[in-house]
Amino acid sequence: MSGKRYLVIINQLLFLFTAYLTGCVEEVRVPIRTIEPQLVVEGHISNDGPPYTVRLTRSGSFNEPGSSESSAITEAQVYILETSTNQRLHLLPVDEQPGLYQSGDSTFVARVGQSYQVRIELPEEKVFVSEPETMPEAVPVESLTARFTGNTGNVLDTPFGYDIFLNTQDQPGQRNYYRWTANSIIRREAIGVRDFGGVFHKKFCWTPVDDNEIIIYADSYSDGQPIREQYLYRSPVYIVGKHFVEVQQYSLTREAYQYWRRFNEQRQRVGTIFDPIPSPVYGNVYNQADPTERALGLFEVAGVSQKRLVVPGDTLNDALLKVQTLRYVIPGDCRYVFYKGSEVPPQNWLP
Repeated sequence: MSGKRYLVIINQLLFLFTAYLTGCVEEVRVPIRTIEPQLVVEGHISNDGPPYTVRLTRSGSFNEPGSSESSAITEAQVYILETSTNQRLHLLPVDEQPGLYQSGDSTFVARVGQSYQVRIELPEEKVFVSEPETMPEAVPVESLTARFTGNTGNVLDTPFGYDIFLNTQDQPGQRNYYRWTANSIIRREAIGVRDFGGVFHKKFCWTPVDDNEIIIYADSYSDGQPIREQYLYRSPVYIVGKHFVEVQQYSLTREAYQYWRRFNEQRQRVGTIFDPIPSPVYGNVYNQADPTERALGLFEVAGVSQKRLVVPGDTLNDALLKVQTLRYVIPGDCRYVFYKGSEVPPQNWLP
């Protein structure tokens, strides 16, 4: 048999084998797992003073139109109990924000060393409660510093920003768990509104910027040691102007720290085959009649201390800023195009 004819036969056999395999492919329909909606609790109480809030929703598909409103639980009875004194605080629904409940009694102030829990009476007559937890002592923030930096590589980030760092002193002889949050009020520029003379007004406004990162820390290997240069937050720079920065340092219970650690682990997955299988992040709230039925989310009991910082922001090159940040100038009245836009800067902002 000639080599040419041999190759023709081999090609024909390969074609027939491929066609056979293709004909054996059968469509497999994988069943979609459906889970009953679960109670989601987002609550917090601290020594920082009222009002105290608890948000109630049900888990589900949050990508559908109107899902945020339909998932809100609006007809519950919500209480915060100071279990060590048997005091009860009734939280009332906030009409403008479905699912949010807020305290109205300004005389009820949470105290360090007292024990607290939440009680939620749902419309379907289920009662959920949290494990009573004692409020830890708040650890003071020593100081805040700001460091001007360039772009971080995030495509949604501004070309410039101030990185905010914290210094504090860990309390010796006890286990301490920390969580930090930060926000700032910054100046931004819009195109504004033109009057009959052709002059633009309502161009510059102050607007708050919040950070959604969860930053936690445990002193397991550094008991009693100072915490230095702890990175907290990047306050974006759009134009020359002051930055009014506020930081909250929460002293957590061990259970709350473990919840936030699990929460962070879920958020930081990169989507590879080596990631652990996602699982619900349950907190400290459960069905009183059936403790095996747990709610998502957390009712956090924490001692909190705050610190403020005013960054002058007047040493920047205005010409360079205008070139780099021109794309962030938004058409319209700055009071409406920016979140909570105000032409008046924060008043009496004491560091």
